[in-house]
Amino acid sequence: MLGRIECSDLGAANTAPAFLDLAWASAPDGRWVAPLTRLAEAAWDRCRSGLREAGFDVRGGMVAWDLTRAPAEPRLSMRLAAWERDTRAELGAIEAREAARCPVDAESLAAVQADLEDALSRNRLAFRDKAGLAEGFAGAARLTRGQHRFARALLHDARGVVAAVDRRLAEPAGQEDLAAVQESDVREDLLAACRHLSGLDDDRCRDRNGVGWSAVTSAAGHRLASADSFDMLQAAHARRLVYPHRAQLPAALRDRLGF
Repeated sequence: MLGRIECSDLGAANTAPAFLDLAWASAPDGRWVAPLTRLAEAAWDRCRSGLREAGFDVRGGMVAWDLTRAPAEPRLSMRLAAWERDTRAELGAIEAREAARCPVDAESLAAVQADLEDALSRNRLAFRDKAGLAEGFAGAARLTRGQHRFARALLHDARGVVAAVDRRLAEPAGQEDLAAVQESDVREDLLAACRHLSGLDDDRCRDRNGVGWSAVTSAAGHRLASADSFDMLQAAHARRLVYPHRAQLPAALRDRLGF
């Protein structure tokens, strides 16, 4: 941190105060000079008039500082500290934006795209209205770091939706439904019914058209339809979900289920 140094003392010191990462050296004309740093360039762009008043000049990739033109202490130290603080904050924000625009490495890209493709194939509905965006990320030739974070956030949210549905399907089922699914043939028919309704649900419940699942049953219905087979608890939940939509089932399937 800059101390309370008199202007005359600055001119006679062995080096100029630390400022903007500049490596000062004395010039024959009595000024201090240093190669231009990125931080100094940013400060020159944002507060050029103030720096000129303080004796600074930037030319040909070099910074020159004529301390005889600098304001007296403590004003000088306060102004230098403010310029450095504000410039570092601004440059840090710029660098963060630049980093976010840089593409992720091939390994990170492949990993997130594999996860997206798997989640979309198994539980597309869990992405809700962001499924198209997730598909775009899954098929992109490159992703910036910002896009990669967004893709991971989409995955996290979709997995959260699936986890919530699974918790719901793990809850106890009604005794009547459990009693009705004791036979394996019934469980197979209920799985077929879930897949049939999911196949009709092209709009993913965006339209109230009476086709496929309803908004209330859609998430659990699609989750059940993705199963390879049903255990009795899954089948009991499926029976409760399918029943309100029984009119959409093929007549033979509906008859076998006793609907």
